[in-house]
Amino acid sequence: KYLKYAIGEIILVMIGILLALQVNNWNESKKDQKQEKIYLNNLQDDLKGIIVAYNVALEFEELILKQSEDIITHYEANDGFYSMDTIFPKLNDLAFRWGTTASSTTLTEMINAGQTKLISNINLKKELIAFNEEMTLWTTNTLNNNTNLVDNLIVPEIIKSGAYSLFGYSDPMKALIARTVNMKLINVNAIELASLSFEQLNNPKQKLKMINLINYRYTLASLQKSINNTITQRIEQLIATIETELNK
Repeated sequence: KYLKYAIGEIILVMIGILLALQVNNWNESKKDQKQEKIYLNNLQDDLKGIIVAYNVALEFEELILKQSEDIITHYEANDGFYSMDTIFPKLNDLAFRWGTTASSTTLTEMINAGQTKLISNINLKKELIAFNEEMTLWTTNTLNNNTNLVDNLIVPEIIKSGAYSLFGYSDPMKALIARTVNMKLINVNAIELASLSFEQLNNPKQKLKMINLINYRYTLASLQKSINNTITQRIEQLIATIETELNK
């Protein structure tokens, strides 16, 4: 009788332990699900913020594209850099660049802390990790392009020949800068110096270099715009997938 009683006690204890483990696992699962939703909501907010940042960058790229086209059209119509009063500001605009470094702090935090495991949707988890790698690569490329190709290659020639201090930026560029950047712009009142810019710009070698740089600046802006649009579409898909997960 004592043996039966002891065995019964052991069975009851085991059942109690198993039930306790089950409850604990259930509690941990609920905690993970709650934390997952917090992460997903934060990810959604981050991604929406990145879209806003990329839309601003897109405005700059579209203006650079328009100004480049206008300059080339003017160049062809005038057989060179002549009658430039309305064109100088557009040429100076090409010296401005905007490189967004927007990223998801939530996603970075999750990856660094090993918390991507909380995302129950395996495909979404893979897409987010791949997206983070692509964003890191593209941000690095954008910064390198801005420094090496715009700042070091194009800007010096515009500063040297483009009457930058006389005419400054165009009105559309000034408006865009005023809306996005807290900076002061000034011009120099010495219009007679414009003749020096005409002479330099229409020197055959400088003319060739400048028109090539304008064309190249257009190419860079076109590439940036295309990839920015691709990234924005990718982000919109991720936001939609996350929304689906949150509504489950």
